[in-house]
Amino acid sequence: MPDQSKLFPEHRRLSGERYTVEDFRAAYELSQEEAQRLFDKFGPSKRELDLLMRARRNPQQFLNF
Repeated sequence: MPDQSKLFPEHRRLSGERYTVEDFRAAYELSQEEAQRLFDKFGPSKRELDLLMRARRNPQQFLNF
């Protein structure tokens, strides 16, 4: 399976505000390793990473649409 973060490079570039790894780690109190893993997989988009973290905290909210 191809790396999902590489499938839509234009989308990544146009996705608005960006986190640095350190800002992302601090915002969600993640370990350095976990923050880097998620950052590498999903990119620096603040919008996408915030949505991911909301889904991780409460997956049920995303199953009822």
